Amino acid sequence: MANIRGFRKGLTMIELLVSVTIFLVVLLAVYQLFDTSHATYQSGTRKQDVQQQARLAMDEMVRALRMAGYIPENYDVDPATLVPILGNDLTGTARIHVATANAIAAFGSLEGGNQSTVHLFCQSGNTLLKKVSVNTADAATYTCSNADVLADNVTLLRFIYFAADGTQLAGDLDGKTLGAAMDLAPRTQRDGVRTIIITLQITEPVSRQQPQVYTLTSTVRLRNLNNT
Repeated sequence: MANIRGFRKGLTMIELLVSVTIFLVVLLAVYQLFDTSHATYQSGTRKQDVQQQARLAMDEMVRALRMAGYIPENYDVDPATLVPILGNDLTGTARIHVATANAIAAFGSLEGGNQSTVHLFCQSGNTLLKKVSVNTADAATYTCSNADVLADNVTLLRFIYFAADGTQLAGDLDGKTLGAAMDLAPRTQRDGVRTIIITLQITEPVSRQQPQVYTLTSTVRLRNLNNT
């Protein structure tokens, strides 16, 4: 009986501790691998979101500026002969109402409708805002309050203006800034704008990683030059 009991051996405390330690090391390695993969996936997803948000906001601004100066009220056609009727219903409107380094207000028909509107794009804090209004005589038309959000986490919004000969124009064209009703005296610099370069930068914070920064630049050439 003594010999039989001698072969009944269990795990010693040291063996148990070694086994648990090995198990924990393997478990930690698996967790670190999973955590790294998850962080990489999360980073890629956030980067795509930032890029998509920036592109959508940029497309919105580019479309509005390309249609600046398209005044459908001035394209009257005789319904009987389909011949354009001379004379503009809206005169002295100007394509660009406000042109500063970080805000712009353009006038035209963005959606191809029958009424021209003011499209204001500006930055308030870290938010890119858009406001559409028909009242050019109201100073509220040219303020960032009560506007729709186009993009969040905006760290840079910049507009650079160029004349027909490529000369860069300073911001605050004709001394016109946000916060006042449209003033067309003077309007030489605003009417002289032919090209606008837009730079938009969005920075998305990511936990335990470097922020996702996406910068987008577009060049817009104004094409509706003769009907305002």
